Amino acid sequence: MGKNIETFGQLTNMLKLIADTSPTYKKIAMYINDNYLQIVFMTTNELAEQVGVSQGSISRFFMALGYRGYNDFLQNLQNIVSKELTAPKRLQFTEKHGVKDKYMHSIFDNELANMEKLGSIMETDNYKKIVDMIASDRQLILMSARMSATIVPYVRYILNKMRNMVYEYKPSTPQWDTVELMDPEKVNIMAVMFPRYPRVLVEKCQRLKEKGFHIYGITDSEFSPLIECSDAAVCVPLTVSSIFDIYSTPMIFFNILLRDAAKKIPGISMRMDKIEKIELQNKVYY
Repeated sequence: MGKNIETFGQLTNMLKLIADTSPTYKKIAMYINDNYLQIVFMTTNELAEQVGVSQGSISRFFMALGYRGYNDFLQNLQNIVSKELTAPKRLQFTEKHGVKDKYMHSIFDNELANMEKLGSIMETDNYKKIVDMIASDRQLILMSARMSATIVPYVRYILNKMRNMVYEYKPSTPQWDTVELMDPEKVNIMAVMFPRYPRVLVEKCQRLKEKGFHIYGITDSEFSPLIECSDAAVCVPLTVSSIFDIYSTPMIFFNILLRDAAKKIPGISMRMDKIEKIELQNKVYY
């Protein structure tokens, strides 16, 4: 019952159902419904203390909802609040919690849990389709905007060493306005979109999809607006329990993705050797 909750409406309905089963569960459910933003930053001990119940009651509550435990629920909750948790709110909550060791450990635990999900993502058909797309010789355009776009230069730098015709388009570039003029059958688009989803990127992908472009999405949730625009998409989790989103897991994902694509690119070893010789000749590295 508690799996894949993606909206506050679903969360509220789920809490109402469990609240009717016992007075203790009702107390916990009411606190969660009223304080979901604060809970993103809380450990199990902190939540139990704030609600006024035992840690055992907290654990049993989330297991009754269908989760493996509090941390499992927390991962789901982060996906829900990622759209609503603005930077000022995050700053307010992090200042309230300070930089206590247990708060830092909570972030580390979330990141480790996110990284553990990468293995199952790599087994999906959509992941394999994206690997094959990157390894193809078709022109590749990387598209993103705002915070999500901070990852793209890293991806493009590596891809440029692996293959030809890799370009980066952002709303601030002239190419952004004319990409619709290209032949959809001669180009692939890889869009990177994490919360909070930039409207300019969402609407651009929607228009390109309508014109027949092939879009491959990297996002965080099955409810992301990028999903319906994509030929194939994968959902990579990220941690939102900080002033800004933590992109450690997406960065590791891209490193693995590019490694797997490199294995399928013909002649890549020869290309890398030539690049190395050019860099040596130009004394690129000190």
